[in-house]
Amino acid sequence: MTEHAPSQHVKLLFELEQDEDGYPPASAETLWAIKVGEGLFKIDNIPFFALGVAVDDIVSAVPEESVFRFKEVVHPSGHSTIRVIVYDPSDVPAVHAHFQQLGCSTEQSHLPRLLAVDVPPTVSLEKLRQELDSGKEAERWGYEEACLAQP
Repeated sequence: MTEHAPSQHVKLLFELEQDEDGYPPASAETLWAIKVGEGLFKIDNIPFFALGVAVDDIVSAVPEESVFRFKEVVHPSGHSTIRVIVYDPSDVPAVHAHFQQLGCSTEQSHLPRLLAVDVPPTVSLEKLRQELDSGKEAERWGYEEACLAQP
């Protein structure tokens, strides 16, 4: 039996632009990625604040101290990234479960009511948007489309 070398995870640094209210609550975000070529990396977790990137996107980055600085998306994966702010903290587990039932993956931020949602290409963005709008109208959550796959 042949053993495979472990995948090479690295941190990618994304500069964030804060608005006048100080959102997002940081000036940079780091994401895990797997090196797939010289200066090329595959995003390996759901972004919480970085815009325009999604899980499995192939991006370019340059080395800088202990991280790699993001340059650009080279090959979009077809995934989308949605951010959801759940209004009632006790509803967060149910919202996690709801999006997972719809075929999405979720990660919870260090901000207890903020979820990052990965929408794989197998999930209809139109159907998901109906669910998102329904929850927004019911005042269950608010949402932001951080990165939408191009049809």
